[in-house]
Amino acid sequence: MHIHNTRKVPIELVPLPTAIVTDLATRSVSLAAAIGPEISGPQVGGLIDRAGRHFFDLGRRAGLRTQPQAPTGPPPAAFRDATSGLVHVVYHEMVVRFGAGVAKKRREAILKTRGFQVRRTNPFIPEQVIVHHPENKYSADELIEISNDWTELDEVLVAAPNFVSQFQREAPFKIRTEEWHLDNTGGNGTVKGEDVDIRDAWTITRGKPSIVVAVLDDGVDIEHPNLKSRIWKNAKKTDPDQSGRDFFLRPDHPDHFNPRPKLFRAPFDQMAGNDIHGTPCAGVIAAAGVKNGSTGAAPRCRVLPVKVFHADDLAPAEHVANAIRYAAGIAQILSCSWSGPTSPDIELALEDVAAAREGRGALVLCAAGNENRAIGFPARHPNAVAVGASTDQAKRAGYSNVGRELAVVAPSSGGVQGIFTTDVSIENRGFNVGRADRGGADGLHTKDFGGTSSATPLVAGVAALMLSASPALSAAAVRDILTSTADKIGTGYDSSGHSTRFGFGRVNAGKAVAKAKAATG
Repeated sequence: MHIHNTRKVPIELVPLPTAIVTDLATRSVSLAAAIGPEISGPQVGGLIDRAGRHFFDLGRRAGLRTQPQAPTGPPPAAFRDATSGLVHVVYHEMVVRFGAGVAKKRREAILKTRGFQVRRTNPFIPEQVIVHHPENKYSADELIEISNDWTELDEVLVAAPNFVSQFQREAPFKIRTEEWHLDNTGGNGTVKGEDVDIRDAWTITRGKPSIVVAVLDDGVDIEHPNLKSRIWKNAKKTDPDQSGRDFFLRPDHPDHFNPRPKLFRAPFDQMAGNDIHGTPCAGVIAAAGVKNGSTGAAPRCRVLPVKVFHADDLAPAEHVANAIRYAAGIAQILSCSWSGPTSPDIELALEDVAAAREGRGALVLCAAGNENRAIGFPARHPNAVAVGASTDQAKRAGYSNVGRELAVVAPSSGGVQGIFTTDVSIENRGFNVGRADRGGADGLHTKDFGGTSSATPLVAGVAALMLSASPALSAAAVRDILTSTADKIGTGYDSSGHSTRFGFGRVNAGKAVAKAKAATG
């Protein structure tokens, strides 16, 4: 069983047995799935059940006193993405992207052949709609069949079930650390100079407030004392999104315009169940260095918080794709330290952002992944820049994914030291819950960040410096400069200068910013 991506390549799906279960005592219903050992991630059965409650109104949700109406038509269905092992769930809806020149009558005629109606139009792309059958007539298998049939039509760019999917924030590896990735002076077992040469870049610029990096993740602590002055502020004071959005929640939800971390479950210093990943990413980019705290690669630039996840709960691919489109309307650079199953809608979003910045495009940097295997999605997409991790020993981090799609690597954990950066400032929340040996007794910073999750925002910060020096550079030009100025560490480079283990090498901020400045005189 398969659907097609935007290039008409099949995406293989493996069905997972699912059923709606009714509790005889409470009469509440839940969505149950048979989960085998091949499924990635913790407690996926619980995640599927929560997705049913939150997005499909199956069972009683938190804050609701009454039971939602019993479901009608075929039940929701779950699938495993055969490549990533991650899970999709679908229930009654499809996403359809028509060609820009297709007349409204023709669109309606295509939908009418199967009895579909438009449920909502994409707020960023008017040619894209979410459709459903008013009687919930079709099973998930039938939705897949219809989507494949419609994708073959000349008028349809992509059609696919509107999946709610499992995404993985790339978890850091916990090891001894100091803030070294910017300027490695040696000591503590590290090799002097194995960094991104940030001081050379800072002689040219430390960034400009007009350059914005969007952090698409599980939220950013916008009140953090080392970040609050670096958070993007909407110049239009009457707009509802003053500091970003939460795309996990529907646009009509009262917390949709609140991009802060929201979900916490004990133990609070673990990734599973906690919104503690985005704040360290933001710090790597633009932490202000307040009161001897961490300093980001581009400390005078701004961060746009775009919340797309509530910890490890399943998230609608539609919401993630729209978050990418929204971010590219404000930020020049998007930093994505996560991976997920291949999604045609997210692929379309990555193509849509090429039109941002008056055609210069938004630069999308994506974590290659931490599984020591092939590059994950969306990092492997042609419109993304896949970022891997190197160590303080000038070696590939053993966990860092590899492949021909890898563009560059950047310093992170995996050697002697990890990354020192901002942590969630809420008391007893975050990687550091208040221990001096974990980043400080005040809990404002952590010494234990890393993985390709940290390498990605580090490259985003370097790219922000490049655009600060030369704002007119296109996304493609920034990518070319990053790869052409990278330091060749390790071995295995081919005649084009590329390695499947290191990409084009380790990012060199000094050389990249100097070349960016020279590109426009």
